[in-house]
Amino acid sequence: MGYWRTLHLFDDKKFYKEIVPTLKGETGDLTADCQEFLKSHVTGSTVHLSKLVNETIENIVSISNSFDKTFKINSEYEKIGDYNAQIEFLNNLNIHYDFCKFFEFYIFKTCADFFPHLPLGKGGVMRQFKLSPETLACSVMDELDDWNPFLHNAGMGITNWLTHEDLQYLYLDKENLKHDDDSLGEELLSLLEAAHSNELGFITGVDMREDILELLPNNKIVKPGTWTLENSSGLIWKR
Repeated sequence: MGYWRTLHLFDDKKFYKEIVPTLKGETGDLTADCQEFLKSHVTGSTVHLSKLVNETIENIVSISNSFDKTFKINSEYEKIGDYNAQIEFLNNLNIHYDFCKFFEFYIFKTCADFFPHLPLGKGGVMRQFKLSPETLACSVMDELDDWNPFLHNAGMGITNWLTHEDLQYLYLDKENLKHDDDSLGEELLSLLEAAHSNELGFITGVDMREDILELLPNNKIVKPGTWTLENSSGLIWKR
């Protein structure tokens, strides 16, 4: 058994300007989105849905406010130096599972498109290229391949993202993105071109709830006319 990783386009500007403040409870209202999320993720009776919605939102807001401005670093978690102690910390954080599942759902509802995406399978983005450790491209790719433990639960969910600014460094060093014909390198370069042209970033996930995410609206961040037979070959458009 293994895990299934995917790479998607990500509107980081909308994420930081609109989504993060809503997740922190500073603006907007998560009620309707939380109701939709719970109806698709919770089995059994929904009699007490209203109470569950309020509790879930409180948990989401609580964890969201524990992150730094990048929305990637939790200061309390970072203070724990021992790996096993870090895992225990997350396991004892009862609200972590709900947060990660809602975060995955909310990201793809608002600022990322599930389709099209690049199927990375069990590997990451770096293994698609012959990268020299000294290159800027290697440094950027390494960041994307680094799983953020606070964003996924039990190896399922969002693993990391690159902002458009991060991606520009990768784009400027794309001559170092050399790859074999049997890799997904060419397809990843096509996705990089689309991200560059539309001022977007990348986001990665692992073993996400594809059956739910594929039903969310697509073409939110990239117009359908962006894609051609040349630049969309190898991308996944449906399951």
